[in-house]
Amino acid sequence: MKEMRLFYTPVWQTNVADNEAEWTALRAAMLERISALESAGHGVQRTNFGGWQSDDDLYKHREFGWLTQRIMALANQVAPQFSAKASFDDGILWANVNRRGDFNAMHTHPDAILSGCIYLKVDSAEQGAIQFLDAREGSPTSHWRCYTRLNDSTPLTEQAVTVAPREGDILFFPGWLRHWVTPNMTDQERVSVAFNIRMN
Repeated sequence: MKEMRLFYTPVWQTNVADNEAEWTALRAAMLERISALESAGHGVQRTNFGGWQSDDDLYKHREFGWLTQRIMALANQVAPQFSAKASFDDGILWANVNRRGDFNAMHTHPDAILSGCIYLKVDSAEQGAIQFLDAREGSPTSHWRCYTRLNDSTPLTEQAVTVAPREGDILFFPGWLRHWVTPNMTDQERVSVAFNIRMN
């Protein structure tokens, strides 16, 4: 039979560190700037329970200029899946620092068509993994049970997908996709930069 795939929700992933010769120096400069901003007390409380989030204007700091350009270039590779004519040309960036016990609550990004994050400092999933939740109103394993328990997880029936963090990994996903970050269970801090992107 021919399958029609309706209302699917993609997540795109690549690793910036693998393709950036200056990654070590660029990463060190970004981490230094984030540390300075946190020490200066510049931060906000949004989805973070514990931890620290910066203001969403990291793009104003020179250390993040290259990253902003890279994000926009990668985003425009997937722009045709959103619009045949429009392109991504505007956005915001902010830092997340999670230490032991810190996590980010479930949320979406209603002010963005495309969102994402890049991992600057992480060694294992124990420091907090991102988990995406089924974007459908109901699914066979949650709302619509149909008198049958579907215990096998398949791409059609799974309710959550966990993506383990890896230094340099960058993820892109539609702003409507629900997600959260699991608690950091280690004594090592986890640092990421998140972003929202808009189309012209």
